[in-house]
Order: sequence, then structure tokens, then C-alpha cells
Amino acid sequence: MKRIVGFALAAALLLAVAAPLVSNAQMPQTGNVIFMHPDGSGLNHWAAARMYWKGPDGLLEWDQLPYMAAYRGHMFDRLTGTSNGGATTHAFGYKVEGAGSFGLDGDREKARRTLALSGYPGSILREARNNGHPVAVVNDGQAAEPGTAVFLSEVGNRDEFTEIVRQMLQGRPGFDEKDEKADVILSGGEMYFLPEGTPKCEAEITPTCYVHEDPLTGRGPQRKDGLNLIQYAVDNGYTVIRTRAEFDKLLAELKADSNLAPRVLGLFAADDIFNDVPEERLIAAGMVKEGVAEDDQEGRLILYGGKPNTPSFNPPTMAEMAEMALIILERRSAQAGKPFLAVFETESVDNFGNNANAIGTLVALKHTDEMIGLTRQFQARVPNTLLLTAADSDAGGLQVFSPAPIKRPSGVVTGVTGNPTDSSAEGFNNFVDGIEGRGTKPFVTAPDAFGNRQNFGIVWIGTPDVAGGILSRAQGMNAELLQTKFSGAFDNTDVYRLMYQTLFGRELESAIGKRAPDRN
Repeated sequence: MKRIVGFALAAALLLAVAAPLVSNAQMPQTGNVIFMHPDGSGLNHWAAARMYWKGPDGLLEWDQLPYMAAYRGHMFDRLTGTSNGGATTHAFGYKVEGAGSFGLDGDREKARRTLALSGYPGSILREARNNGHPVAVVNDGQAAEPGTAVFLSEVGNRDEFTEIVRQMLQGRPGFDEKDEKADVILSGGEMYFLPEGTPKCEAEITPTCYVHEDPLTGRGPQRKDGLNLIQYAVDNGYTVIRTRAEFDKLLAELKADSNLAPRVLGLFAADDIFNDVPEERLIAAGMVKEGVAEDDQEGRLILYGGKPNTPSFNPPTMAEMAEMALIILERRSAQAGKPFLAVFETESVDNFGNNANAIGTLVALKHTDEMIGLTRQFQARVPNTLLLTAADSDAGGLQVFSPAPIKRPSGVVTGVTGNPTDSSAEGFNNFVDGIEGRGTKPFVTAPDAFGNRQNFGIVWIGTPDVAGGILSRAQGMNAELLQTKFSGAFDNTDVYRLMYQTLFGRELESAIGKRAPDRN
């Protein structure tokens, strides 16, 4: 009898020990998600960047993301993605109307609140943060740029800048303080956080004064409701930084103290961190670096920040801001015991392209590539991390023309012949961009495998976004799905699905042909 009881007890103990092992083996794997959105970057943009910075036979960091799929970016009502509509689709997992959708489906009074593909009443980032996952948004545009702000705000139109940034900090209507606060927000856009009439900071930077003026327009604080969101951020536990010096100081402190993990709001420009106007306008405004040669590869123009000797000079780059965000997110993720979600957008690629600023576009792509290199290093160290890239459209339809058409003997770029509209029409010339715009020296590539450098010019189809050839690339956890599950069609709605599967461990059904359900 004792032997039978003993056997039964031993068997029960064995089952008790084995059961959790079986359960754990069946648990879905989850990990961090870093979604990078170099807005407006088509294959043509990346080809130009490769030629210029690495040479025609070189490799960008972007080239070394191992998995890829052709991205389909059409909206519910148009073929070309919009920044706000595309971002809403990425954040919610459903196609929406392209014109005004900003965390909602539709424009202004027609906009409707919807559920996300998971069934949650909000974006994937809001679902993540409200369930304890650390989150960050980083943008080299202003804070209200759709590519990141849509993940935190829901408004009737993308022009509602002051309301967008209010929601980013204070929460969405109907949720308000129930929306947990983002861990890291780094961008430009100080003017939308402070009331009109706020004085300029003089000897000391405080929450009740402004640091930045737009270097081209001189504009400062814009809020008309009297709300000081910088003071609100400080009162709610954010460390607020607004200058290069403050950024460098905090980054040094983070590297020196492995336990430091503050909640951070960074605002490094009045509006966008970049100066997205044509090269000729920058030159006319005196936005030119003194002592820099005309043929310097990054050019003489001040493309980011303000003039020297102003607080806006030399702002942090996307790679530098991403580095700060990842240090903080990794630590807060360890504290929470949950993976993090980061959304990084290089808006400057799109905006420089929309203004036919070729050197600006090429430098913006370099900044993006440096950011990708940084995240690749992070993923190599933290393998349970998904790196995913996408762009909702192709800004300006950039094309490389080589050798550049050159006027002799001055050696400046000229134009290329356009097609006549009918047999009786005369041809016309499309302008070609050189390193400082029209009628300037051509670009020169880095050496190719033969050691040769080639000259080229940039030709634009125009300034709009078009539905160009977009390639999504990925590395790390679940990245192989781009070439298995999504190899035939990686839709903009699938950005959400891949992020969700990695962050939460749940595979969602495709949203193709489905409209987002109304939110009750």
C-alpha cells in the first residue's frame, strides 16, 4: 500500500513540476519594437544616398537590414499615402481616409473615433503605455508631426498643433489623465507648448520662458489658451531639455549612472528642427556656415537648427536623440518587466523633398542611416528586439541624373529636357539641383569599386508626395516574417500587425478590405 501511495505521490509531484514547463514552452515570445519611419523615402532616395555617402558599390546601414518586403501604402480613398493617414494606419491597423485622418478616420466634423485592430480604443502605443510598457516618440520635425504624434493624439485635422501636443502630454479626450504618460518625447515644436506672450529666456532657462525662435520667420510661442505645457511637464515628473548643452549634459549623466531613467521631454526648436525651404531661400536668409567650402559633402547651408551663437544652433541629430531614448527605455523596460515600443521618425527626408532641397534630403537620409546603425547595434546586444522601417510615400519623386548636365566653362548644373505634351508643343527644361540648388556645382559621389567618383544632379518630378517604390526592411525578432508571411504583400496595415505580434505576442487577422469599427 505504501509503495502505491508513494508512486502516486511521486507521479503527482512530477506532473506538478512538468506542468509549468509545458505552459512556459507554449507562451508566445514577446520583445521590444523600434519602428523607424524615414518619411518620404523611396528606393530612389536610398539609391541616391548610397551613391553620395558610400559610393555606388558601398553599403548603407539601411542596406544591411536583412529582411525586406515591398510596402503598399494606399489609403481607403486614394493611392498616395498622406503623412497623417499613413501614420493613423500604422498606429491603428486599419486603412483610413487620407485627407484629414489624425488618430481618427475622416476629416474634421466627419472624423469618427475607432477601435484599433486589436479591439483597443486607441493606438498601439496608447495600448502599450496604458498596459505598463515603456514608450517613446522621437521626431526631427515638430512634436505634432503625424508620424509620431498620431500614436498619442486623436484630432479632427493635422493642423490642430496646439491640441495635438496637449493630448500628447495630458491624454486624449475621454481618457485625459487615465492615459499614462509617454516616457520619452524628443522633437522640435516648443512654440506649441507655450502661451503667446511668453517672454524669451535670458540668463536662465525656466519653464516660464521660451528658448527658440524660428530662424526663418522669427515666430515664437503660439498657444492661445494660456496653457503652459512645459510647466505642466515639469509638474508631472518630466525632465525638460531644450538646448544642445542640456541634451549633452543629460546624456552624459545617463551614461555615468546606470540607474538613471528619467521621463524626458526634449524640445530643440521653435517649430521643426530642420529648415525645410529651398536652398536658394536658405542662402538669401544668410543660413550659410562660415568657413565651409562650397564643395563640402554636407554643404555650407544650415539645414538644421538656428544660426551660430543662438540657443537653436547645432541641435541633436536623430541618431543622438534615438540613443538617449533607447538608454531610458531599456532601463524603464527592466523596471516594468515588459518590452518597450519606440517610434522614430525622420520627418526631414519628406519635408526637404517636398521643397526640392536636394542637399537637405541627402543629409536627412544620412541622419536616418546613422540612426539605423545605432538601432542595429542595440538589437545585436538585445536580440529580442524588432527593428522595422517603412515610409508612407515618396517625397518629390527624386531621381539621380548622371553625368549632370553642366554649363561650360562655369561648371554649374543646368536642366534636362522635358517631354512635350503633344506633337506641336516645344520641349521644356526641368531644373536640376546641385549641391546648393539650381545653377550650382553638381554632387560628386564617394568612390566606387574602381576608385572613381561620378558627378550627378538631382531631378524632381515636383514637390508632392507620390506613390513611389517603398521598401520596408527589418532585423531582429520576427523580422523574417517580412520574407515569409508578408513576402507577397506587406500592407501599411501590416505594420501594426507585425509590431503587435512582437510586443504583445498575439497574431491578429489581416485588416485588408475591412473598415475600423466605431468606438462606443
